[in-house]
Amino acid sequence: MTENVAILLAVLVGANVLLLLILLGRSWTQRRRSSRRDALDTISSTPVALPSSGPRPTVTTGASTTGSAPTGGSLSFADGPAPTQSDPVSGALLPGEWHRLLADEDARIQRYERPATVVLVELDGLDGFVSTLGQDAADRVLPAVAATLTRHARAVDVVARLGPGRFGVLLPETGEVEAVNYVERIRGLCELWLESGAIAMRLAIGWASSSSDRTMADAYSEAQERMYSELRRSARRGTVESAEPPEAAEPVEAAETAEAASTEPGPSEGRPGRKKSASPSVA
Repeated sequence: MTENVAILLAVLVGANVLLLLILLGRSWTQRRRSSRRDALDTISSTPVALPSSGPRPTVTTGASTTGSAPTGGSLSFADGPAPTQSDPVSGALLPGEWHRLLADEDARIQRYERPATVVLVELDGLDGFVSTLGQDAADRVLPAVAATLTRHARAVDVVARLGPGRFGVLLPETGEVEAVNYVERIRGLCELWLESGAIAMRLAIGWASSSSDRTMADAYSEAQERMYSELRRSARRGTVESAEPPEAAEPVEAAETAEAASTEPGPSEGRPGRKKSASPSVA
């Protein structure tokens, strides 16, 4: 009997201890949830200034445009529009924005392992065109080239002017084989209207793709080397064409041809170089 009472007391004590532990655990969980809810309420009630919700910062260096004294290098907020990122002549992006987008695309490729292609276009013969007709004439050609590159690209593609006669095109989600269609299309269209306008310029184009194991810098270097190869081939072709003699016959050959034609016998003549003697009349 005593043993049964002791067992019953032990069961009751264990049940009370277990119930106490359950109550303590629930109380601790409720306190954690309450503190987390309070923290979330505090964060949501605090205003956060987003970059797009306020004026954009502009860096002013040197003399002010309003004629005030120089302020050195300072960061100030202006209510006006942000500085343009486009080339004023061609309308394409500037080199700084181009390289920023290349870096962003490189990070996307390394994360998602999707391809992208860089296309470099150089106007071969622009220097001679400028020296002959002037910079104003070149400034009328460059927007037409940039418009052709943009018109036949997609909405996600990026066109930038990287030099006096150089343009860069970034083709996301495009492999090297698929980029050939774009390259040949813009080459044919641009050279067609350049020839129709009697403009002595051609396009030198290089392109290369990047991948998960190949950075955009590597693709840019390969595209640049391909473009330079086309420029070298064009220079050699121009040298050979300028060294070839004209197709017209030389004066010596023309004289020999004329002399041979004059001495060639006709149907009723004898051998060349011998005159027919008159037959004596018979009385």
